[in-house]
Amino acid sequence: MRVALIWILTALLSTAAHAQTLTRRPVAQNPVTSAEMTERLEKSAVRTAKSAPKGAARGASVDFSWPADADEYRKLAKHVLVLVSVVTQDAAELPLRRVNVDSNGKQTQLTKLSSQLSGVQQGSVTFSVLGPYREDGFYLAPAGAMMADGHLQADFAVRRIGFNLYRLPGTPPDFIKADSDPMPAKDARPETPALKAMLQREYKGFELPASPR
Repeated sequence: MRVALIWILTALLSTAAHAQTLTRRPVAQNPVTSAEMTERLEKSAVRTAKSAPKGAARGASVDFSWPADADEYRKLAKHVLVLVSVVTQDAAELPLRRVNVDSNGKQTQLTKLSSQLSGVQQGSVTFSVLGPYREDGFYLAPAGAMMADGHLQADFAVRRIGFNLYRLPGTPPDFIKADSDPMPAKDARPETPALKAMLQREYKGFELPASPR
């Protein structure tokens, strides 16, 4: 079961202004699909166009899932699954260099599982406002890092670093809140069958990774 479904569009405008739109939804029972992420980006691009008719340099939509229960939390070695979909005007900016949590000046890099590059449909508002190049990437984040005050950020391959994706903390389920030490042990890795099961349950229509790289 999806414990939290959160998405955000963050765009660096061509006018050097900064625009951000955040929407939260209640608990979702169904998996998130590639088409749904496309729709989220499209709706956000429509809103961005109203305040920035000349378009934006880049934008992103983020979805993350907490483990469904204490057993899955243990098997995932205290990690959260994160999907980052980014769109940009410049192909040289992709793939992302890294995604990290920045909290009080301390940076915690997420573990990249996989990413897939694709094009944005011509004629869409996303294409005209945010750009024609898209990447969907899956990451593992330490639960403790996602519960800290700070930002989920992305560094693009060129030009843009520290691009804010989401304002933390997230809202974990009670069994994770009750953990006195929600940071994974050093070099802790999720069990591959549990990770694969969670990916297949929570996401559809993507090229899903089987294990951390």
